[in-house]
Amino acid sequence: MDESTRIWRDRVARWHKSGHSARVFAEQEGVNAGTLYSWSRRLGMKRSAYRQSAEKATLPTLLPVVVAPSGATTSSPGAALEIVLPDGAVVRVPPTFDEDTLARVVRALGGMR
Repeated sequence: MDESTRIWRDRVARWHKSGHSARVFAEQEGVNAGTLYSWSRRLGMKRSAYRQSAEKATLPTLLPVVVAPSGATTSSPGAALEIVLPDGAVVRVPPTFDEDTLARVVRALGGMR
């Protein structure tokens, strides 16, 4: 494979993984969007395959959660809760959290998918 083909193969792969439109990605790379499409076709690289593999790779593992009724005591009253998101971000919830605020945070994070 010649150098030009390798460069374009890598560029097209990055485009497909980026989720950006051809116009936006090409602008960022300093290339023509039509040329990006042309190389994608020439190399037989389909964007849908990258989207499907990315979707499979980012699906979170769901774990069961039990919510204790208000006022329930816990075995370790000073314990905090940590929620680790798939992208590595951590939400720390103190032992004296406000349920309404936590519910709003969870809803907001759910809308970011």
